[in-house]
Amino acid sequence: MNAAHVVLILLALVGFFLLATVLLVPIYLFLQREKKASERWTPEAMARRMRDTPPSPNGTTAHDVEDEHNREG
Repeated sequence: MNAAHVVLILLALVGFFLLATVLLVPIYLFLQREKKASERWTPEAMARRMRDTPPSPNGTTAHDVEDEHNREG
């Protein structure tokens, strides 16, 4: 094996890792965004949003409306 083969193998290896990086980084970033978005839908986060949401002008909450709808249906 001469020096030309070693250079070719090293260039191919570097090219492979660059290609893998170019293809996998966007997937990783997408999965991180989805993970952060899914944290908004945990029971704790939903309860915190319900608690932090000001009451509606007519004095009902989304929970009250849902209970009333379930009783009628």
